[in-house]
Amino acid sequence: MKIFGLEITKRNKQPIQEYPREDAATSLIFGGYKLEDSATSLSAFYAALELISNSIAQLPILVKKNNKINKNHPINLLFKDGLISKYNLIKMLISDVILHGNAYCYIERAKDGTPINLVYCEHGTVNIVYNQKKQELYYQIPFIKKGNIESCNVIHLFKDSNNGIQGRGLITYANQVIKLSQATDKAARNYYASGCALQGALTIKGARKGAKEQARQAFANTHGDKGSGLVILDDDMSYQQLSSNANDSQMLEARSFNVAEIARFFNINPILLGDKSGASYNSIELANIEFVTHTLMPYVAMMQDEFNRKLVKPSENGITIDIDETWLMKGDQKTTAEYLTKLTSSGIMTINEARNHLGLIPVEGGDEVQIPYTKIEDNKISGDNNEENKENDGE
Repeated sequence: MKIFGLEITKRNKQPIQEYPREDAATSLIFGGYKLEDSATSLSAFYAALELISNSIAQLPILVKKNNKINKNHPINLLFKDGLISKYNLIKMLISDVILHGNAYCYIERAKDGTPINLVYCEHGTVNIVYNQKKQELYYQIPFIKKGNIESCNVIHLFKDSNNGIQGRGLITYANQVIKLSQATDKAARNYYASGCALQGALTIKGARKGAKEQARQAFANTHGDKGSGLVILDDDMSYQQLSSNANDSQMLEARSFNVAEIARFFNINPILLGDKSGASYNSIELANIEFVTHTLMPYVAMMQDEFNRKLVKPSENGITIDIDETWLMKGDQKTTAEYLTKLTSSGIMTINEARNHLGLIPVEGGDEVQIPYTKIEDNKISGDNNEENKENDGE
């Protein structure tokens, strides 16, 4: 077709790949950066993100059959032979869940359905196709393959969902605290960048025309960035301070408050984010226990449930994937020794299980439960003694 003598060719329309809508907070821009980038520039937010993701990434992933560790199961190879190490894979998944609310991994399977590889999918590369009426759920991952992918082949971790299908990032809820923390950091940066210099008004009595500008330039040259901080004024000049110092503006208190606010959103004790005010040994130990119980366990349970649903074949009876969070519950040597002693002496744990908890090799005969006991017969008074006692009593 020609228009005005120009040849116009009709282009084939390409199907538009609809990616999931970014969270409201991630679309906000502050100084050219997305909120997620600005949030991680805050020390408290970054520390909380690293603390959670690093802690979960360190946890051992155990494949068990009938509650016994099975080291020969193919699932073990998923976290050993992949392109990304197990630590980095889990760390990225948990970070995505916190920042974006969703994390994805594509499961490559053998012909018999056995998972042989996990492919990490970066945020924004996965589209969720959900038909609520038919209760059908599919995923679209263009760099994997075209078309829909069944949900059983995609590890999907999500948190704080409104529909049970797609999650929401933590920063969507904490964006007000993030902006407040950024404003506080900016105020502190400007204050210290100016050399904590005074800001105010220079007043000249009876000044002639142009005297104000000359006085401004002379004052700046004398008391600029490299000045000593000593202000010397000529006759008929006065200086009035207009800005407050860090103590008057409660800058330090505001920054401490921001740390506590961010810690609340992450459900972390501020002690673990570096706020050691009023901290003691007992409070730090309690904070560590609370961190595992209240902060990490929801993520661990979410990941463990999804792994069992997607990685274990329905035909594999008795096979479960267990993420051992007790690895983080190890206390000091004295507390650990008392804890293991009570469990082994009560018959709850075998000696080899206790040794495995300490990272020691098993010993022969250590897989049997042993309960210390005393023979009651050894504590009884013999029959001869009983007769003698009776005769004595009769006398």
